[in-house]
Amino acid sequence: MSFYKVPSPKDDARAVFEVLKRGGIGIIPMSVGYGMTAIDPDALDRIFRTKRREPHKRYAMVGSYLLHREIHFLPPQEAAIVKLLTVDLDLPIGVVAPYHLDHPIIQKLPPNILAQSVFKGTLAMLVNGGALLDELSRLATLEKLPLMGSSANITGRGVKIVVEDIEPEILKVADIIIDYGRQKLHHPRASSTMINFRTMKVVRYGACYDVVQDALWRFYGIKLPDDPGLSTLSSGETSANRI
Repeated sequence: MSFYKVPSPKDDARAVFEVLKRGGIGIIPMSVGYGMTAIDPDALDRIFRTKRREPHKRYAMVGSYLLHREIHFLPPQEAAIVKLLTVDLDLPIGVVAPYHLDHPIIQKLPPNILAQSVFKGTLAMLVNGGALLDELSRLATLEKLPLMGSSANITGRGVKIVVEDIEPEILKVADIIIDYGRQKLHHPRASSTMINFRTMKVVRYGACYDVVQDALWRFYGIKLPDDPGLSTLSSGETSANRI
């Protein structure tokens, strides 16, 4: 007999969304590990404090390929690369790109939250993070609400691929937790591979990085560096992610 509710991404996304609209915090499954998400600025601040975030760390927008097309703007080749990776190859990617400041969703971000979310004129968005994330993003987009988030772990302790590994203080701050069991993409690391598509530089080495690296070289002749490995760069984050 199962002790867990069978996953239902649409129903579960709706349940999470209702909590977030009331100012709550959700812990949700992503294909690259468990994340925390919120809409309310005070809830986002609680996430930041609980995670013990360092000043250079930023929120990312929880999005979709369609929302990326609305909010980000890129030259044709870079836009085509995002489509190749997220739509054609079905990979989760943290897309870092210039954004439209006048987009209604961006306009709803308080100045302090926007300042903690942008870096040199770019905004990070997780695209293609799984069925629940896609539906949650769709619901938020329909209501023009900014859905922001981060990984569900204390900063520096690694993204968790099962709820049981999430630190108690992180679990305690959540108003709803959706447990889909072990998440599937965690090689060479859990967390999304993140690329700055304005500069074509790696911001973070993450899940499926070897596939991303191969695709960019194979189809566009763009050579990304090899992942230096966990022993050299445990977090996967490069200097491109710092102020």
